[in-house]
Amino acid sequence: MKLKKINSLQIYRGIAAVLVVLFHATTYSQEKLSRPFLNNIFLFGYTGVDFFFVLSGFIIFYAHAQDIRTHQPVTPYLAKRLIRIYPIYWFVTLTKLVILLCVPTLAKSYEKQISTIVASVLLIPQANLPIIGAAWTLSYELFFYLLFGLAIWLGGRWGFYLLGAWSLALLCFAVGEVMGIRSLPEHYLVQFLLNERNLEFILGCFSAYLVMRSRVAYPRLMALSGGILFLAAGLYVSYGGQVPSYTVFFGIPSLLLITGSASLELQSQVKLAKPLIFLGDASYSIYLTQGMVINVLSLLLFRLNWLTQLNLSLSVAIIACLTILGGSAVYQLVERPLLSLIRTRRLAQVP
Repeated sequence: MKLKKINSLQIYRGIAAVLVVLFHATTYSQEKLSRPFLNNIFLFGYTGVDFFFVLSGFIIFYAHAQDIRTHQPVTPYLAKRLIRIYPIYWFVTLTKLVILLCVPTLAKSYEKQISTIVASVLLIPQANLPIIGAAWTLSYELFFYLLFGLAIWLGGRWGFYLLGAWSLALLCFAVGEVMGIRSLPEHYLVQFLLNERNLEFILGCFSAYLVMRSRVAYPRLMALSGGILFLAAGLYVSYGGQVPSYTVFFGIPSLLLITGSASLELQSQVKLAKPLIFLGDASYSIYLTQGMVINVLSLLLFRLNWLTQLNLSLSVAIIACLTILGGSAVYQLVERPLLSLIRTRRLAQVP
């Protein structure tokens, strides 16, 4: 059965990537220029990551739940997932490694270690940030993909039992952490495996289950409620609020937004702007390149003395806009052709 592509979720993916860019532009303005960007309203932008996690859970379950039920071979699934993650990621990582090799003073001390480089290239969890800082989230994505692949390999009810057992373990540890009953050991691998944000992938799976199982009631109201709750929680964070649980504050609103929007689009014809869909298509490249592009653009504007001549907020806004355009260009010129080439060759090898 051919599943319908849900373009509204692709648009949300683009918006989430833009939020992350605006977060890094805000932190750059604070740390390097000692001035707030737009009164720090986008300081919550990093929570676009929480939306990405819920959306990833939705997409994988929506596309591959039938593979678990019918006990399909796991190799095609893994090939699709790894092809989606690694090629453009390796391109961006290699680009940064070349820059650090040419200008060693730009590298942090741990970025010069072979262990950090190898772990970064393979997306293995590590105590430090990977070479591409934002790629820490990809280790979580990859872990979820592998776990879902194991569920496909097990097949039938055992595959769903595996996902259920993992969900229960995460929920128990998350509740314990919030209530102060249990504190996770400080070892980074334990923190990685039992991080409560892993629950957001499960929320995404549950969202897809609801959408696929039956006609969701009041989808417009559900989507609107999710969006409002997400923004309200975001503003709370931007202006000093503490978050006891990202899954509760941002995962659940993302669940409502995704479930309502997906159901609404599947139930009726929804016209969406193509440029916004393109932004969603380019979101992965934008997300991967934003750190490097912001640093390069800020150095360039500083050398040209524009940061002192222009209004500070305008300068940072220009950096953010050019970062989004730069990531979109990488998608159009590198990621899209690269994926097309790999997929064409892979299909040519199929008997």
